[in-house]
Amino acid sequence: MNAPRQPERRPRLDSEGDDRPGERAFTPTLLVTLAWYAVPMVVYLAWVLWQPPVDATCAAEGCTVGGRLSAAIAGGWAWTLSALTASLLVAVLLRLPRAGWRAGVAGTAAAILGAGLVTVVLRTAGWVI
Repeated sequence: MNAPRQPERRPRLDSEGDDRPGERAFTPTLLVTLAWYAVPMVVYLAWVLWQPPVDATCAAEGCTVGGRLSAAIAGGWAWTLSALTASLLVAVLLRLPRAGWRAGVAGTAAAILGAGLVTVVLRTAGWVI
């Protein structure tokens, strides 16, 4: 007598992707989270350099490239760094379970959750963002 053949089982996760079964893949998750902050920052700083200097602000900050960049960065560095730190922490927490989200999804979710969390905390504390 022949036993009925069971269909071949395939692993749920892609074995060639960044999420191998049993691995947590922290590095790709952190890189995706970091990219959600680095890419918009580079685009914003390029936009600041592309805009012509405004004469009213030149007296206070200077019309040099360095002066314009420092003025653009000084306005939001505290919020950006705290949001990035919170997002990286959330990314690690999302990847702690062995089974769960893929690196790209976890990094995107971490960036959204970290920025939202910091925004709520800073607005509650009275900061104007």
